[in-house]
Amino acid sequence: MYKAIIFDLDNTLLNYSLSELDSMKKTLRDHRLFVNEEAKWEAFWESYTKHNFKHWMNFVNKIGPHASIEEVLISSFRDSLNLHSTQHEHLSRTYWDYFCNTCYFEDGAEDVLHYLKPKYKLGIISNGISVAQRKRLAVGNIYETFQSIVVSDEAGVRKPSKEIFDISLRELGLGNEEVLFVGDSLTDDYHGARNADIDFCYYNRKNDRLSDEYQPKYIVKELQELLRVIGAENR
Repeated sequence: MYKAIIFDLDNTLLNYSLSELDSMKKTLRDHRLFVNEEAKWEAFWESYTKHNFKHWMNFVNKIGPHASIEEVLISSFRDSLNLHSTQHEHLSRTYWDYFCNTCYFEDGAEDVLHYLKPKYKLGIISNGISVAQRKRLAVGNIYETFQSIVVSDEAGVRKPSKEIFDISLRELGLGNEEVLFVGDSLTDDYHGARNADIDFCYYNRKNDRLSDEYQPKYIVKELQELLRVIGAENR
């Protein structure tokens, strides 16, 4: 029987994609960029997401000069907009402030957490920036819901490494056979759970087709289905 449920955070409990989009639109509004210019906004957003992914991966893999999330954002704006360097810095600060204070839940997440809280220990393992993850949990009024919150930049290790799961298990005081991990990423979450020998529930939010390479113990398309999965396992 499971004694704890551990969640990935972005696009599992919180809708990262919506938070990112909303924060960017507010940022550009505040700086009076692309106001009522939908075509230019769409071209910018396509360019920005491409550059931001590149700079984020370089940051994660310690490639190049990106030593902080601020530098990742400045570089992303710089590569997407032909502006003065100080404007890139201002845009970066505005965006980061909005993002850290924005919390959109995945459908059903609040109800699932409300149901699980009195019955299980709850944890989070997230590849992310601690200040953003912790602030967003606080904005959503769910920070105190979790007995363990492990964020990669604090831990010094990232999913899919086994070590980040070991930290969570130590904080929860449980063995790997006593927890279920829930996440939306096959690269980080599925392989991380396998490395840690922890049961994995794949939150297939986009209803993607899985190849035979992936064999999660459970698959749910909506978070509410998780309650059925856990109930059946723990009967």
